[in-house]
Amino acid sequence: MVACLLILAILTFAASAYAGYRIADLRLGGNPATVQSQQVQAPQRQSSQDGSNAAVATPGKPETILLIGVDQRVPDEPSRSDTIMLAVLDPQKPGVDLLSIPRDTRVKIPGHGYDKINAAHAYGGPRLLMDTINDFLGSHVDKYVEVNFQGFQKIIDILGGVDIDVDKRMYYPEENIDLKPGFQHLNGYDALAYVRYRYDPEGDITRVGRQQKFMKALIDQTFKLSTIPKIPQLVSEISKDVKTNLSVKEMLSLALSMKGLNGSAVNTYTIPGEGKYVGGVSYYIVDQQKLPDVIAAIPNLR
Repeated sequence: MVACLLILAILTFAASAYAGYRIADLRLGGNPATVQSQQVQAPQRQSSQDGSNAAVATPGKPETILLIGVDQRVPDEPSRSDTIMLAVLDPQKPGVDLLSIPRDTRVKIPGHGYDKINAAHAYGGPRLLMDTINDFLGSHVDKYVEVNFQGFQKIIDILGGVDIDVDKRMYYPEENIDLKPGFQHLNGYDALAYVRYRYDPEGDITRVGRQQKFMKALIDQTFKLSTIPKIPQLVSEISKDVKTNLSVKEMLSLALSMKGLNGSAVNTYTIPGEGKYVGGVSYYIVDQQKLPDVIAAIPNLR
């Protein structure tokens, strides 16, 4: 699916809190101490699929959040995760580290043996996907944001679209994808086509790179002042199509840590590997020699 779904939901949550911060900052002469009572209402916290609630984050602590994109047509139906990314945010530095995990990555899923990592979500939702990633990377991720195709398209339209340089002709009528190359303004429908297109010679890795490029453009669009009047509609829409175990307090903390963020402050990484067939099935096989260097390049991944 879409790597930009990875951070779209968290950006919208953050924007809702950030809008209140900016409004209060403008009205009160730049005094953030008085902001807390004037925040725009954020979406209500949701419980994770295993019934537990997320703990309140310690202020100033780096956070790693699993971002999931799913092509879920019916509510609560078992579905594979089309996009899997880890967003690492550190309040002490102005930026976000994004680690993409190709959906066909061959890993061991607890209780199910070796399979493509995107199957973990179908077997056990966000909880099993987090457990799989933690076993795979040695991490301790316990926060997630999940959004579906329909939510992505609607939210992009509410934002007013995104400017992007389409690098090549993208035509696949079976999925209603028809984009011409060149710099252009994409609405929600065409943006979804752009990030979903997967018919590249290099396979999913090219699509991941395209999604990361779109992500940076999306961040620039989300944090424009022109987004502030759209916040109530964004919050209303995203609450229908997004699942998360982040609390409102955590979302506010993330929003303030992302204050002033722009696309150039986003560092993107991808799990190293290559496509291979195992038992007649196409997988993305991780390069175990290069993987430690990628993980080490993201010091706050936990």
